[in-house]
Amino acid sequence: MAEPNPVLTDEQQAVAEHPGGHAKIIAVAGSGKTTALLHYVKNRLASGVAPQRILVLMYNRSAREDFAQRLDALIQGAGQAPKVQTFHSLGYRLYQRMIASGHIAPANLSPLPQSVAQLQIWRAIEECAAAEELEDIRARKQSEIEAAEFFIDYAKTILDGELSAFQELKLGDEYQYFLKVFHCFEEWRRSQQAVTYADLIYDPAIFLSLHPEIAAQYGGHFEDILVDEYQDINAVQHFLLKAVHGKNGNVIAIGDPDQTIYEWRGSKPAYLLRYFDDDFPPSNIYKLSRTFRYGHTLSLAANHCIQHNRERADILCISAENTLETRVDLHACDNEAHWLVEHLRRRMKQGESLQQVAILVRLWSAAAPLELALLAANIPYRSANRNTVLSRRELRPLFWSLNIASGRFRELPQDRRRRGLYEWLTAPHIRIPRRVLEPLCADVARRDGNWGQRLYELVPQDISQAQARRLKQRAALLQEFERWRGTGGELLRRQLGELDYLSGIADDSFTRQQGEERQQAVLAFCQYLDRLRQPPAEVLAHLQELQRQHQEGEQGDADAVLITTMHQAKGLEWDQVIIPALNRHNMPYQPQRDFSTPASLESERRLLYVAMTRARRHLLLLTPAAPTKPADDSESQCPSPFIEEMQLPLCHRLASALLERPATLPGEAPVTRLGLRYLKALGFCPELEAPAREEAPAALVRRPQAGENIRHRKLGYGRVLQWDGERLEVQFSDKVSRRFDWERLQPFLT
Repeated sequence: MAEPNPVLTDEQQAVAEHPGGHAKIIAVAGSGKTTALLHYVKNRLASGVAPQRILVLMYNRSAREDFAQRLDALIQGAGQAPKVQTFHSLGYRLYQRMIASGHIAPANLSPLPQSVAQLQIWRAIEECAAAEELEDIRARKQSEIEAAEFFIDYAKTILDGELSAFQELKLGDEYQYFLKVFHCFEEWRRSQQAVTYADLIYDPAIFLSLHPEIAAQYGGHFEDILVDEYQDINAVQHFLLKAVHGKNGNVIAIGDPDQTIYEWRGSKPAYLLRYFDDDFPPSNIYKLSRTFRYGHTLSLAANHCIQHNRERADILCISAENTLETRVDLHACDNEAHWLVEHLRRRMKQGESLQQVAILVRLWSAAAPLELALLAANIPYRSANRNTVLSRRELRPLFWSLNIASGRFRELPQDRRRRGLYEWLTAPHIRIPRRVLEPLCADVARRDGNWGQRLYELVPQDISQAQARRLKQRAALLQEFERWRGTGGELLRRQLGELDYLSGIADDSFTRQQGEERQQAVLAFCQYLDRLRQPPAEVLAHLQELQRQHQEGEQGDADAVLITTMHQAKGLEWDQVIIPALNRHNMPYQPQRDFSTPASLESERRLLYVAMTRARRHLLLLTPAAPTKPADDSESQCPSPFIEEMQLPLCHRLASALLERPATLPGEAPVTRLGLRYLKALGFCPELEAPAREEAPAALVRRPQAGENIRHRKLGYGRVLQWDGERLEVQFSDKVSRRFDWERLQPFLT
């Protein structure tokens, strides 16, 4: 299909006609940056630049394919189009050349399957961890593997080595052995001549950084290098770009610092805001400030929210002329799942499609009650988490309880009973070695009943008193479940209470976020079963029917709503976007002990900004209803502070004024300076009945807990050690602890 030839805006035309030299383009969401880049490439080809002398780097495969198709359509009949690559495909080709030149050891450049890499990481963990810690580590095996895998990948986003990565992530001493795991895994990888996905960039970059005298052979071959989504690149990618450039030709970076949301991959707004200028001093800085995606109300709300960030470019997102208006609605809900079901039912009754509806969550824990409600209401949905909430790992032991209490357990093959018993016994982990438990499970599984009694008889004499006590507790609970006469919900509540299940699965998780998501999934599941008030056999039949209906809907390509995370929504858009759970706990989310780059209010605000700007026609923001008790100030019951920052009443007033163009704006609420700037950019300068405010009121900074990371504008990242009244003690990266008055500290936090 031919690429349409729209009339470019003045801003897009300036990019398309860039005369030469390095350039930086700050482009807001939906601003048509791809169109501007396409026309720049077309103009460069028309001026005589050979296609092979132009390198276009896109962030992922789908963006690369889209750009290549549109470029072919735009220049059809005008010659060959330049190749469009990703950083990983560029690294792949460099790797091939380096092998052919003898500069780097031969390797199989098909990345290792994740399952193979994780198996080797686990072997490295068992080899490198302290013997006295192994049993606890084995209790959270999958979490530990995923954490070590994350650490290895993060270490390969920087050039300074795994020790610097360890320090950047601010890990505790208990994870020091990850440094050994890194080396152990790398030794195995090189012995196998294998690579992971990250190594396609990491290995060539490390080699070139260590051999600058050879690096010149691999650079300087392009007259133009265009890099899209520059706010998402990391240190290794930035270095590789410098090497490929080789101080020859033009580098054009395009991106939006306000959409930097991959800090956990090593991305920082600074790469576009400062580091690019240091290494590729731009001859021109362009701005694509007009969005064609959404209307004035959403533009104003997004601007008011993101203006509270300090690390950003000076740009105002403005809806382009003739862009359809976007509704922005705020709903305070006592029960978000019920509200969502009713909302989607109304949409279906009106004959409106669900395919253009997306539910964007900050944490997967917020999706669990929504999924269960949609399943029960038979409303089709797709989850970017691949499986439904009923397939989550933390629910499997609860399903085994339902099977035992319903009598279905005895109908299963012996091997499935053995595996089911082991899974049931170890959730939460019983802290007894697998070599001890597996023979017990095999023995018990051979019987057709009285499993609890048999387990009690098999309690070994050579385990500790604490281990024996836990095993006997499980045996007694198993006996109780075999004779169960209550409902399925009561059964699971008994399991949660007797085993302290929620605390246990949190302890078995590697990160606070992971533990919290598992807890919330379990709670949502139990609450759902509470409402059913059915015995275990009927509960199982009901759940299986829900799964069957959902699978049939997916196979039939049903008109379905999408549930995904704010991170996964990057680069996408929908007619209607629903953002639930906008409370102080979820947004901003600041884990106390998370295995990730330190969280900040600015990074959380950028994430919400990205989520908001995915909407074309309608954005729905769901917050908690006002607490019923004055003393109920739980963070999950208080709206996110970012809601106040959006200035929604003012945004609605200004959007209406832009349609009606009154000579005077009423003075019921002062207009912000940002609002006036927005109106002026659109040629509307009404009289004001009330003076403009200097800025929108700053939202209250969330009080951090002990163990939580904070970021100080001058002192950098630190960890809260303790509170003493209204004073807190913080340890910074220089290992020096400082004490602060909370009120005086707040203005310095970012």
